[in-house]
Amino acid sequence: MKNNTPYEKILFPNGARLILVPMDGVNSVASAVMVGVGSRYEEAPEHGISHFLEHMVFKGTKKYPTTDDVNVIERYGGLQNAYTDLDITNYHNKVLAEDWKLGLEINKELSLNPLLEDKHVERERNVIIEEMKRYEDEPSAKVNEVFHEIMYPRTKLGRRIIGTADSLHGQASKELSMYHKKWYAPERLAILLAGDIKNEISNIKNSCQEWFGNLPASKTGDIEVVKDSQTEPRLEVVTKPDAQQAHMTIGLRTFNRSSEERFAWNIFNILFGVSFSSRLFKEVREKRGLCYHIRSSSDAWADVGYWSIYAGVGTDKVEEATRAIMHELSKAVQGGVTEDEVMVSKKRLKTLMAFKGEDPEFMTEFYGRQELFGEPMLTIDEYLKKIESVTVDGINSLIRKYFVTKNLNMALVWNKKRDEKMLDLLKV
Repeated sequence: MKNNTPYEKILFPNGARLILVPMDGVNSVASAVMVGVGSRYEEAPEHGISHFLEHMVFKGTKKYPTTDDVNVIERYGGLQNAYTDLDITNYHNKVLAEDWKLGLEINKELSLNPLLEDKHVERERNVIIEEMKRYEDEPSAKVNEVFHEIMYPRTKLGRRIIGTADSLHGQASKELSMYHKKWYAPERLAILLAGDIKNEISNIKNSCQEWFGNLPASKTGDIEVVKDSQTEPRLEVVTKPDAQQAHMTIGLRTFNRSSEERFAWNIFNILFGVSFSSRLFKEVREKRGLCYHIRSSSDAWADVGYWSIYAGVGTDKVEEATRAIMHELSKAVQGGVTEDEVMVSKKRLKTLMAFKGEDPEFMTEFYGRQELFGEPMLTIDEYLKKIESVTVDGINSLIRKYFVTKNLNMALVWNKKRDEKMLDLLKV
């Protein structure tokens, strides 16, 4: 690769980008077509259309006009899927190296040439409505959805990705086609191939030039920028009378996706709330026996971000669990983290990246998201150097910066009504 980088990037004149990641020691190729659009680009009448469109493309394309045709990857033993997020839609698959062109062509057809026929719209709308019902019946999914909504109320970012039954009923073939034409533009496309491609690079470039490089250039809109303005803790409760367990998410505002603070926070997140050796697991589950599952995680976008803790606890243990979590947050502010914790977390993250770096699908995600979101392209080695430079003092400074009472939010799904004393517990 040029300049000894493990990837090569080709920028087509129309704005589409191709990233190639040759990998030794694998027999597969992962390909992806990432589109820089998702639910936060939708106007109110379009709510849910990004996800609806992602579903509909699998009903047929110009070259593969039926669902059976589209699913040809599975007949070759490959893996195929897609997902819609707040600001990205990704069509991806993984096949044997010899089938790379089929895998790429399927992703090309799905992203560029869907038929979007009216005869499939009603049926697929019903499928998505059933998906909505499933989320409503899964308190662990519902609580995180509610938490996200209270973090960014009355914004496109704060709406759920899947939309609502009412908004979906306003969408049919015409609306889906218009949305596709507007947003699936070359400037929003990143095409990725990773795996055993070393001997096929010339062929891949030619195919991508033909399929993506000759598309007419166009300009699209941008997101509604969100600003954090919280001044006091917030609590949102969803009551499910038949709930056998309380599901809670507690979190606070942090930084946007490109912030340099993310490297230190990654280390902190691991030591505080990821897996068996984390503080939350040892204190809330092992020492106190308050839950089976507890974890922390981060989410960030171009403008804002947050960090959250999820736990599923007994309905009679919610207050005690909240106090325990608040105690751990306060202890972190007062005492910070230790050199040993940071050393172990660095090793854990380094090991995790080594494992993931052996998977071509992960490599398409790793490089594709950086490219699509306009971030400086870091290799895995460069990312790990950033991680190695993290210090205890740097982490402790971030803890004191973000662990502030006014930044706290809590979502709770259980079998009781809103209890204001829960709000009073949200103090660091």
